[in-house]
Amino acid sequence: MAAAAAAAATMVSLCFPSSSSSSLSPQKQSTLLFPPLGSSSSCLFTGGSLIWGSKKFLQVSLSSAAQLDKKMCARRFRRAVVVAAADYYSTLGVPKSANTKEIKAAYRKLARQFHPDVNKEPGATDKFKEISAAYEVLSDDKKRALYDQYGEAGVKSTVGGPGGYTATNPFDLFEAFFGSNMGGFAGMDGSGFGASRRSSVSKGEDIRYDMTLEFTAAIFGDEKEFELSHLETCDVCAGTGAKVGSKMRICSTCGGRGQVMRTEQTPFGMFSQVSVCPSCGGDGEMISESCRKCSGAGRIRVKKDIKVKIPPGVSKGSILRVSGEGDAGPKGAPAGDLYVYLDIEEIPEIQRDGINLYSVISVSYLDAILGTVTKVKTVEGMTDLQIPPGTQPGDVLVLARKGTPKLNRPSIRGDHLFTIKVAIPKRVSTEERELLEELSSLGKVPANRSKTRPKVQQPDESTESEKGPLSENKDESEDGEDLLKKLKDLAGTVANGALKWFKDNL
Repeated sequence: MAAAAAAAATMVSLCFPSSSSSSLSPQKQSTLLFPPLGSSSSCLFTGGSLIWGSKKFLQVSLSSAAQLDKKMCARRFRRAVVVAAADYYSTLGVPKSANTKEIKAAYRKLARQFHPDVNKEPGATDKFKEISAAYEVLSDDKKRALYDQYGEAGVKSTVGGPGGYTATNPFDLFEAFFGSNMGGFAGMDGSGFGASRRSSVSKGEDIRYDMTLEFTAAIFGDEKEFELSHLETCDVCAGTGAKVGSKMRICSTCGGRGQVMRTEQTPFGMFSQVSVCPSCGGDGEMISESCRKCSGAGRIRVKKDIKVKIPPGVSKGSILRVSGEGDAGPKGAPAGDLYVYLDIEEIPEIQRDGINLYSVISVSYLDAILGTVTKVKTVEGMTDLQIPPGTQPGDVLVLARKGTPKLNRPSIRGDHLFTIKVAIPKRVSTEERELLEELSSLGKVPANRSKTRPKVQQPDESTESEKGPLSENKDESEDGEDLLKKLKDLAGTVANGALKWFKDNL
């Protein structure tokens, strides 16, 4: 009878949900198992088998009862799935009473053994993930308490449901445990997941230096030398910061891993975050005795003379990069770079626009009318500039290939352009005014004489022979007068133009 009761209890746990069966009293459970005769169905255990009948007891053999029981349970509850829960303690091979140190030691041994970069056998990757999942739960006190109380389902429900409870990538967990050097065991090369990990060696800082160049140095190039203060690797400790002959000690914060993992409980579940150890900076080791020269920093500040070659054609805002002249990196890492920012001195006589140069020169009104040769300032020194006669204000004269060379292509050179400005005096002397007025009147005489000049009469044939010598002398005098008139006309025209200029500008 006791065996029958035990079998009945087993059937209740299989055929009824745990939530409902646990809430029923023994009397209600027996009522469900042994309903009254008036009910529509009844059951009977015979040889440990539960048989459903219709208003009567039915006795069958053990095999037929098992088949009928299977069919009826499947029909009544549609589907029954039994999944074996993972045992994290057996996965790591430790007892349930194992402490944190024993769990870490077991994980260290198994992770090294089944890591995919070392173990190429089939199933090694899955085994590695199982080991990582077990260690993630058992190494955390909160997760372990939930697992011990509710099993794997308790951990899953805490962090968001089945299939997504492993918040940390197994490879990130491995790197956090062993450090960025992958534990330093044989077979671990740069391939696989190790190739995607960021190196702990960081480059030194870059330095900016501002330099002001002369105008001509920016055009033709130059070589400059200046003093720079930057950090260099300590030559005594080679950048380690430790005293020569001393030993490094394991970081007490991260236990030599170089990284720390922090787990937080959020409304969405348990989340783990891996970060660089704040004590050792990711090295996993601490200096036991510091270097006397650098005081444990591994770098010292020194002053150094730097030579920089300025290429022709640089402009304001150009940046020159000097590789390896920045601050030295920590722990012997490569040095950064030096960036030289250029500024150009300006001169009032010459302005620059790209590869062309521009200047404004002033000439007198007489030089503009008559033309002349004047001295102008260029980047190559003083040069002669030809001012052609009749030059107007605002005209542009060009000295070809006197500009700036093109950067990185010095064979190409721009021009120097000069804008002409005619200088008109605001005050003139009495003598100059009289001369200008005379020139102005000379310019008006040809127009008046052309209107009042009488017509020349033709001489008679009878008097032609008598007046022959006289007419020849008269013709010669008229030719001289015509030449003088032409000269006066030219002077008058020039004077009129100058006088009009005065009236318009004064």
